[in-house]
Amino acid sequence: MTNKKPWPVVGVFGHYGNENLGDEAIITAVLQNLHKLWPDVEARCFSVVPEDSARRYGVQAFPIRWRPASVSPPPAKTTVAEAHPGPAGVSVKERLKRVPVLGLAIRGAGTLLHYLRELRRELGFLRESYRAVKSLDLLMITGSNQFLDNFGGPWGFPYTLLKWSVLARLAGVRVFYVSVGAGPLDARKSRFLVRCALWFADYLSLRDEPSRQLIASTGSTRKGLVYPDLAHSLDMSRVEGQASPADGEVRRIGINPMPMYDSRYWCETDDTRYREYVGKLVEFSAWLIGEGYELFFFPTQPKDELVIDDITGELAALGLDSTDMKRSSRQVYELMDTLQTADLVVATRFHGTVLSLLSARPTLAICYYRKTADLMKEMGQERYALPLDGLSVEDMVTRFRELVDRRTMEVEKIRARNREYVRLLDEQYNRIAGLIGGSELQVEKHPAESNG
Repeated sequence: MTNKKPWPVVGVFGHYGNENLGDEAIITAVLQNLHKLWPDVEARCFSVVPEDSARRYGVQAFPIRWRPASVSPPPAKTTVAEAHPGPAGVSVKERLKRVPVLGLAIRGAGTLLHYLRELRRELGFLRESYRAVKSLDLLMITGSNQFLDNFGGPWGFPYTLLKWSVLARLAGVRVFYVSVGAGPLDARKSRFLVRCALWFADYLSLRDEPSRQLIASTGSTRKGLVYPDLAHSLDMSRVEGQASPADGEVRRIGINPMPMYDSRYWCETDDTRYREYVGKLVEFSAWLIGEGYELFFFPTQPKDELVIDDITGELAALGLDSTDMKRSSRQVYELMDTLQTADLVVATRFHGTVLSLLSARPTLAICYYRKTADLMKEMGQERYALPLDGLSVEDMVTRFRELVDRRTMEVEKIRARNREYVRLLDEQYNRIAGLIGGSELQVEKHPAESNG
């Protein structure tokens, strides 16, 4: 280790801090397990919104990307040309831009100055980031979908991963990519940046086999291990209730919508497809109410509440009582306690599905990307995974009825798989402890070879 302490200083890194409770469940689980390995571990968070991370976990936190000090732009300076416009209210600057060659030169100079300013800011951010990472023994890039480019393109997630991997290596700090998800990763530049980032990795594990195959398709020589999503290592003893969903009659249904194709959130916007998605959830919800079920809608991220408001508004327009149907949470265990009140869950978000299954709730999953379908298959629940594209209310009703009828058997399958995931993740934490030096958790182990 680079320090003299008997415990390590570990940076927990991810595109977190946006009140996405699926992502926060990962950080919570990692911090819990680090403290099991090293009770006095000094953990630090590296996230998109470090203020949120510091407040949640009571640790030092640092930004993973350069951010302006204020969201409000500084007042613009008035130039001489702008202060003395030419005829008909056209400024001298605008008139010069209309001269073909001169205008092109002015616009080019403006673009160059913009990029130079951005470069200066990024270099300053890199200096500060190097100071932050230099004090670590280990940088853990943890879970979720870190390898993707549908949000932000190549210069979003892929570039961020590369620069931090390089900074850590320059500082002599080891980099572990732990149970990371991959995809979509479509641009050639994105794949190149990810491949470069993994050159600097000391450890790599992916959360599912398709993620590992996608990383292999980038040309990376790092094969990596496969271990489950880190949220499965969340300490469930802290969840209130722990009522069995297989006991008694199914009456209470939790529904987790997501702003798919919504221009207020999603990377690929399509108002028609968004309205179709909302319409199907409205129709299905109305059927559930007609069948006598009690509903509640729960977000795992604040933007989900916009969809919930759209759905409950349409239910009200149909003359159905939709008051007091929203169950909002801002903390991980608040959400887990809410899930305990459901007999069955219908989820669209990936971690809405993960956390529902972790709570041993029978779950009907609406799959907007292959990661949810992959998870449901691994959990033995593929029968209840419905693709978002081509989704029909008739299929939802049919699968829902099947899940209600088979819930006792399905719950036992879910619980068995949850126990297996906990064992596998304990094994991975022990691997990490062995690689950087430390005591192991006292758990039943499985051969690493069983994980591919």
